[in-house]
Amino acid sequence: MSPEATRIQVLRELRADLPELLATLAVGPTPALESWTHALDVKLLPKLAPDFPLVVAICGGGSAGKSTLFNTLIGRTLSPTGGRAGLNRRVLAGLPEPQARHTALLDSLAHIFGAPLQPLTESVQLTTPGDPLYCTFGSGPSRVVLLDTPDIDTGARGDYANRELARQSLEGADAFIYIFTNATYNNRDNTDFIAHLLTSVGTRPCCLVYRVYPSFTEAEVREHALTVAANLYGAGYKEHVLGLFRADDDNRVAAGQAPMTMRPIGAGPDLPTLLADLDPLPMRRRLMASMLQDAARQAAALHLLARQAREGLAGYTTALEVAQRASVQRALRRFPTDRVLRRFAEIWLAGDPPHIKVMRHTGRVVEWPLKIVLSAARRLRSASEPPSAQGQADDPAGPMAMDLLDAATSLYQQTVDAQIQGPDGLQPAPPAVHAAQKAARQKDWRATLTHIQEQKSLLLSWSEQLESDLAALADTLRRRMGVLDQLRQTFAALLNVIPATAAITYILHTGDPVGAAGIKVKLTGLLGLHDLYALIAIPATAGMKKADQRQLAQMLAPVAQTWLAHKLTAVQMLFEEQITGGVLTRAHQAVDQADTLLARVETHLSGLKEILP
Repeated sequence: MSPEATRIQVLRELRADLPELLATLAVGPTPALESWTHALDVKLLPKLAPDFPLVVAICGGGSAGKSTLFNTLIGRTLSPTGGRAGLNRRVLAGLPEPQARHTALLDSLAHIFGAPLQPLTESVQLTTPGDPLYCTFGSGPSRVVLLDTPDIDTGARGDYANRELARQSLEGADAFIYIFTNATYNNRDNTDFIAHLLTSVGTRPCCLVYRVYPSFTEAEVREHALTVAANLYGAGYKEHVLGLFRADDDNRVAAGQAPMTMRPIGAGPDLPTLLADLDPLPMRRRLMASMLQDAARQAAALHLLARQAREGLAGYTTALEVAQRASVQRALRRFPTDRVLRRFAEIWLAGDPPHIKVMRHTGRVVEWPLKIVLSAARRLRSASEPPSAQGQADDPAGPMAMDLLDAATSLYQQTVDAQIQGPDGLQPAPPAVHAAQKAARQKDWRATLTHIQEQKSLLLSWSEQLESDLAALADTLRRRMGVLDQLRQTFAALLNVIPATAAITYILHTGDPVGAAGIKVKLTGLLGLHDLYALIAIPATAGMKKADQRQLAQMLAPVAQTWLAHKLTAVQMLFEEQITGGVLTRAHQAVDQADTLLARVETHLSGLKEILP
């Protein structure tokens, strides 16, 4: 594949993927993106084909002589002329007759102008607004498409009737012929407008035609023309100005009775010869090199903008997931965990060998000191809690419903807020999730709360799957026990006398048996502060040896893990279904799509960098 074909392919893929990436992250459309895509659509992609002719636009202020110059260069009087500024309201493209037969050229020009070109049938068409028109010529430059454009300064105080139409046609040109008069040569509003079009993406060359009184000396004409050149390009104008020409005022020319005569200022060919000698391929390569570098630089800046937006979205997603986990733990703060461990103790003891069942009576010997300490802990708790909490102790459904609704309300508020507290501070909700947040806010929150409250029975229920998992866990633990462990299984019989909450809190305090970082803190929060009194009581009163402590840890840690897998997952699924699901799903989708597109855009940018001229 040739370098030109490779550039076209890479640019087309980049043109498709970069806007899609920013749209995925809901960034924009930004002025930078709109400018970049417009430049590719109008100035780059249509013109990378090596046989595409040069497009040269004749531009200038009102009554400067643009249409007269156009008629002179194509050798036909087609564009209306006269003393009234703003006479022509459409773009007229003059096509060399051999080029006019190629539909690809007309298609490309239509893409540049945003509308198909219609053939000019009568000159009066140009005086009314409408789609661009075209005509053909046989005696002008054979490799140049000439554009007669509307004037850029009809109007006043920044309200110019034709400027936007002129901008559209001038942006698609490869070079300009800028015609000006003594009244407009130092008009910075005009030259600033033209300068922006010439240099905004790539730097395009121009020819300068000064329509001037015959009495002006050559030195005066040169001085004024170079002022225009410096206003357009700055100090480095010589590199970009193809030629300087003067066109002396003539009444016959103004009346349309004679063509305009352009004489070079200094040595050099006349304007028709200069245009005929232009070689489109090397000239376009120089132009494309500058434009490609600008396009690649702007694309890299947009890519960086997208990457920053992706990181912000990922940070917000993490913060919302952390908030959801905290709310899940908060909802299960008063879950009756003793039910799980007591049921596991029943399953475990039911599978004991006969001699172990005999030894179980040993547990009753050491039971009394432990009961005394735990009773004291319970009395301490009773003294510090209000009577209402005591009344609810036997029925966990009430406190659990309160915890569930409290956690759900807090999570909902964090889900729909404009920002959320993250590990590194407040994280603003990124634009990619705004629609999902709006949908969440529009839900009937009272109905959602009612549905969540109704699920407390599901959370308290004893599922067949949990029963099956605990039985399988008991079998697995028993198979792993060696001979010495089985001899020490006397201690395992204590499971029926050690309160479940105290036992699991003790294990979580002395290690991290569940295996996940931070789970100790999570479960301590779930089980409650007062249960920590039993934490101190167990080793002191039961006289546990380190081996017995390890055995208890090995047995109870998987029980806690199994319980977590069921209950925490159940609450999380409930909260995602009713509160966070839409926002988190959209956030994850956007991150995944953005990661794919970011990688593709990086590949395009690397490929473009390798093939830049």
